[in-house]
Amino acid sequence: MIQIAITDDHTIVIEGIKTMLKSNKEIEVLQSFENLKDTFENLNSAVKVLLLDINLPDGNGINACKELLEKHPDLKIIALTNFEDTIFIKQILKNGAMSYLLKNTDKKELTEAIKSVIEGNRYLPKKISDILLNDSIGIQNSNYFIPKLTVREKEILNLIIQEFTTEEIAVKLFVSTKTVESHRSNLIQKLGVKNSAGLVRVAFEKGLI
Repeated sequence: MIQIAITDDHTIVIEGIKTMLKSNKEIEVLQSFENLKDTFENLNSAVKVLLLDINLPDGNGINACKELLEKHPDLKIIALTNFEDTIFIKQILKNGAMSYLLKNTDKKELTEAIKSVIEGNRYLPKKISDILLNDSIGIQNSNYFIPKLTVREKEILNLIIQEFTTEEIAVKLFVSTKTVESHRSNLIQKLGVKNSAGLVRVAFEKGLI
């Protein structure tokens, strides 16, 4: 029996996968999580495969993939997402994911992917392989990853873009500088950048402002 877990913030996705695999006697959905925090804190060591969404409320699965594998070296991670952007496919595979599936995957493909990664093999559906091939010959794919930002994060991002300092943002929003720094750190993690300059660049690139 292959025991798996799912991390996705949409209950309908989790329930859909459970239903899809219910009749399969070889695979059992042991756990499900709606955010990264719960995944890191509660992932059972019996879980062999994790289906991991890329876009989550408290961070992105691309960075989390690497950290989870540092904590659970024997875990096999399958990215499960709606995003077809080559940047994200390449990055999460580079960070150790063994497969990249789109959420419209069917039962046959999902089962094949799980069995394949358990055996230590990488599994890429034809569509994902084609996207990577097109990218390698210069044909760009246009489906961009848009992170989920809270209303407060959007407010702070806009003020960072306008070059307000941490102290000025705190005064303007009637919060502490510590709160502003916390939101800034979350933004940096969600957008996968290193500093405020990166926040500004990605905000423009992804039309977040």
